[in-house]
Amino acid sequence: MINKKEFIQYLEAYFSEKALLIHQEIEQLRADISSDTKSTAGDKHETSRAMAQLEMEKLGNQILDYHKKIQWIKQLGLENPASETIQTGSLIRLSNGWYFLGPGLGKITFGNEHVFCISIKSPIGQQLFNKKKGQLIELSGKELCIESIF
Repeated sequence: MINKKEFIQYLEAYFSEKALLIHQEIEQLRADISSDTKSTAGDKHETSRAMAQLEMEKLGNQILDYHKKIQWIKQLGLENPASETIQTGSLIRLSNGWYFLGPGLGKITFGNEHVFCISIKSPIGQQLFNKKKGQLIELSGKELCIESIF
């Protein structure tokens, strides 16, 4: 059995770790730029600085995205108590395993369990949305039963 609150905390930590790693990459790029002395090949130096700046900008956008996801996950944990129907933020036990309707991360390992983090926009997410315990959905030609909703 998976505890939904602990799973939400795990996802928050997952995204925080990703943001921290990217922040470290940005710091390394900054250090590389500041230690890079201008050589006789001025154009080459300026090109590498511009490329590093673009990379830092891209990484900065990724950090912002992770922080948005962290806030969204926190909100899902606070606002979505167990429901009779599957909503965004629902932790679902199907006959073939665990699913979480939220950020589309794919399969992640939580403790001894595998959880498929699926987006509401995915085909299975669309099938699951607003379904109730005991109803069936079809995935890859197999009928799956919704066993529990948390």
